[in-house]
Amino acid sequence: MKKIVFVEGVPGSGKSTMARFLANQFERNSHTCSLFFETTYNHPIIHSVSFDDYNMFIESYLERWNKFLLNQCDSDVVVMESALFQNPIVHLLHKDVDRNIIKSLIVNVSKLFREVDCKLIYFYQENAEAAIHKMIDIRGKEEFLLRKHNEYKHEKYFINRMELGVKSHITFFLDYAALANEIVKEVSLETITIENSKGNYSLYEQQLINEFDLEYIPDPYVDITILKNYSGTYYNQDLNFGLNVELIDDHLFIFGDKKLLPKNNSQFYLNDMSVIANFIKEDDEVNRVVITEKDMYANRNENGTHFERIS
Repeated sequence: MKKIVFVEGVPGSGKSTMARFLANQFERNSHTCSLFFETTYNHPIIHSVSFDDYNMFIESYLERWNKFLLNQCDSDVVVMESALFQNPIVHLLHKDVDRNIIKSLIVNVSKLFREVDCKLIYFYQENAEAAIHKMIDIRGKEEFLLRKHNEYKHEKYFINRMELGVKSHITFFLDYAALANEIVKEVSLETITIENSKGNYSLYEQQLINEFDLEYIPDPYVDITILKNYSGTYYNQDLNFGLNVELIDDHLFIFGDKKLLPKNNSQFYLNDMSVIANFIKEDDEVNRVVITEKDMYANRNENGTHFERIS
């Protein structure tokens, strides 16, 4: 393993999009790259099991990092989003664990990488409260808060703040941001901090291109006549699930509002989750789409999830 790049920041700060951007640029500059989103299936660090005993989570979390470093993958670069900060902070904050315990855990994990070529990219905003309210607005405002409340109200953090109701989740995000901003100052990692309140992501991308000494190579152009051939409805009988691929304003969309971006003429990616859509042409007809990259929600199969075209 020649290089590890961690991408961290508060929810909604652009971590996933930047992680995908970097993975693409490493690959386009002839480096092999493994990309791990927080939803990647069989993630080497992020575990889908919830631990009621926070000590068990800490033990398991440390064990997974040690195993990861012992069984180094063959890729030139590993890009990992939300595994170092977000995963332990969210889990342990839910348990209302002492903040110094959370901080100590992440700082100690960072020390494991002293002998590894490793960098941390950290997105933050000076006005964390404004950033969090903006994220909540984008994700559905009160409906988003209510959904989070119903999902996590059984956790100790929210039980201890029952009088706040759904607004306890705003407090949670603020606590997250404050703690992450403290931790980033203490980790034993070379860190690139980016204040991204202006949302100038082309500038941030160029900063990282320069940081990693890469040549910027944009997504390839795919002609509209090719895109039209991919638009349609596909179906997986085993899952009893239909997949609509729509062409809107010269772009393909999947899962409703997810824009597919081209890797090449027949392969497209999502920039915020582990999905690669491969359109398969047989006998001059596009009759299948195969979803690859392992993801908790879209594909858990080694050989991808196949959808046959029905219209």
